[in-house]
Amino acid sequence: MSFCLRPYQQEAIDSVHNFVCTREGNPCVSTPTGSGKSVMMAALIRNWQSETPGVRGCILAHRKELVQQNYEKFNSSRSNLSCQSSGAGMFAAGIGRRDYDSPILFASVDSIYKISGEFKPFDFIFVDEAHRIPFAGEGKYRTFLSGCKSFNPRIKIVGWTATPWRMAGGSLCHKDHILTEICYEAKLTDLINQGYLCNLRSKVGVSQADLSKVRKLPGGDYVTKSLAEATNIDSLVSAAVSEAVRIIVAEARTSVVFYCVDVRHAEKVSEQLRRHNVYAPCITGSTKTAVRDRIISDFKERRISAICNVNVLTEGFDAPHIDCIVLLRPTLSAGLFSQMVGRGLRLYAGKQDCLVLDFAGCIDEHGPIDLLGGAKVVMATCRECRESFSRALRACPVCGWTIPPREVERMEAAEKERRMHGEKPSSRSILSCEPETLKVDSIYVNRHKKPSSPDSVRIQYRCGLRMVRHWLCLDHPGNIGAIAQQWCQQYLPHTGRGRLSVDDVLGNMFTSESLLSVIKTVTVKKCGKYFEVVNWNQPISE
Repeated sequence: MSFCLRPYQQEAIDSVHNFVCTREGNPCVSTPTGSGKSVMMAALIRNWQSETPGVRGCILAHRKELVQQNYEKFNSSRSNLSCQSSGAGMFAAGIGRRDYDSPILFASVDSIYKISGEFKPFDFIFVDEAHRIPFAGEGKYRTFLSGCKSFNPRIKIVGWTATPWRMAGGSLCHKDHILTEICYEAKLTDLINQGYLCNLRSKVGVSQADLSKVRKLPGGDYVTKSLAEATNIDSLVSAAVSEAVRIIVAEARTSVVFYCVDVRHAEKVSEQLRRHNVYAPCITGSTKTAVRDRIISDFKERRISAICNVNVLTEGFDAPHIDCIVLLRPTLSAGLFSQMVGRGLRLYAGKQDCLVLDFAGCIDEHGPIDLLGGAKVVMATCRECRESFSRALRACPVCGWTIPPREVERMEAAEKERRMHGEKPSSRSILSCEPETLKVDSIYVNRHKKPSSPDSVRIQYRCGLRMVRHWLCLDHPGNIGAIAQQWCQQYLPHTGRGRLSVDDVLGNMFTSESLLSVIKTVTVKKCGKYFEVVNWNQPISE
């Protein structure tokens, strides 16, 4: 069979082909989990085999499941090519295959990294889950890639990943790294809106661990042992499982994956689930291969409806029927967060959406999943002109006011406290395009000037550490001015009659206080690069 590629898949492989033919360096493709990276790799290899029958390539992955999955997808794409030109092999100890002479080789990095010289030179290497390539040092990936390059200096390396960054180091692609540029990127929300991925919904559990004393690795995630001490508490596990089961039953979820901290935590979660008549066996890195394969097979075949795991069902686990993800494992790694949630993105017959139950503070820590990897901007407000600006600037770009050192320390302490404790569970949405209702703590009003246009009123709502803006174009003609006037009649009552002007609003020294007495919440929605206020005084979901 040959693939009928989705539009974005065709765009991706065209971008890779154009890059390797016209550019120096090595490209990377960034598409969400569930977008069909194995299909894109297979289709691109088939195209290259058609143009150059003797082309040789290696598709590198870190787990046997990925090696097997990519190999099977490639074989299912076999067209009218000759057996010799289309033949593929595998090199993975976990699968029991060591094919040395195949022109297209699907390999486990653990099995092959020391023996690059034992193969005929490759023309290209695809690295699946390319975010695992370290920025520096040796390591298995770098050892194998540099070895292959020594036999063919013009070899092309192509990365494929849903998360093109590393927790310590930032962007995966850089002129000084192995992968130099992202040649194609597909956005999660676009693929959901186009019907290629499943929609996500989220609920945040009331039962949350206190992470204030959990130790962290330098530039990395939480220390597992320390994290387990904060999460593996009987009362906390019991409350979280009870709440999760209640929601799962109410929502009629049928295929649920629980992400846990360590083996003891997973076992305790599984035990608590049994008390609610839910059979959810555990799989961990220490689970015997035969047992693990049997449990995963039972889950995929729908013989069991739930499964608990520790760092197993992330990359390479494909079960499209998953309709609920339960996060019980806090993480500072945006990549791990993305991989856990990504298990629920695939489409499946009868599946309307995937529900993410967050008992680990992951959404509050990382924000909407489709905005991961970007720089987090913490805002400050100028005490002189009330301008909002990035705290990293340390000084107001409008009037030059400088944040006092003590204020910087206070803000950083408040941010740390918010991330560690959280006064209450976050109600942030798992997707940034979903409306989000925020409590308004303060309101600032000032004049906004724009060339060749009447002045307007800029209203800034401070919601915790976030700042959202809304403009009142009171002096503009037509519908835009009429909308602003209607808004003022509802939220800015005044004793006078007639049309309000920008000067009227700004001339009243109590405008901010009046608005704050009326407006308690704002509902925002991401529109392009920015957030737009779409409603006021809506209840905050608990």
